Amino acid sequence: MNNANTFSAGTMQLKESNGSINCYSTGSGSGGTVSSANSANCSINKLVGTLDQIPAGTPLTSTITMTNVGTINSNLESLVMGACSAAAASDANAYVGSDTAGFCGKIDFSIGTSTKCIYPANAAAACPATPTNTGNLGAVAGTTFTNSSTPPLILLNAGSSQAYTFTAMLDSSATNTDQGLAASMTMTWNQS
Repeated sequence: MNNANTFSAGTMQLKESNGSINCYSTGSGSGGTVSSANSANCSINKLVGTLDQIPAGTPLTSTITMTNVGTINSNLESLVMGACSAAAASDANAYVGSDTAGFCGKIDFSIGTSTKCIYPANAAAACPATPTNTGNLGAVAGTTFTNSSTPPLILLNAGSSQAYTFTAMLDSSATNTDQGLAASMTMTWNQS
């Protein structure tokens, strides 16, 4: 007697999208090559990247949607905030401020969903449209947010998605020593 027997492993793949750019954890394109690292870089700038901000100016927002385009549910989701560093902005003229050590702390920052603020933490409400210095890039550097944080990131089942909004603004405490500087930070999404 012949039986047609099969066995297969599921796939774990994240898609990050801002509506015009799509990035996949397996590299370029949907269904990219799965590897042991299963990691890729993404060109979406969640700090928006707009130059020449002024103290207490207009908050800049970037909304991205994370989608589990794999076939299995996730057990862990995390967002790892890298170190924050400051250097001369790409359009800086002859004068560049000297506050490279303190500049990241003068960028008011929040991460949230439509119903809760992941950073600074508020499980009861969405982040305010205008961030305050209660949350800033200097303070969030090195932090890891997970599905067991308070409030938690949303575990992504196969085919599900979650939108996150990142908001940044130069704090009103910025001085002449902050002129011409730009901050940078890596943000890494993980799912397993």
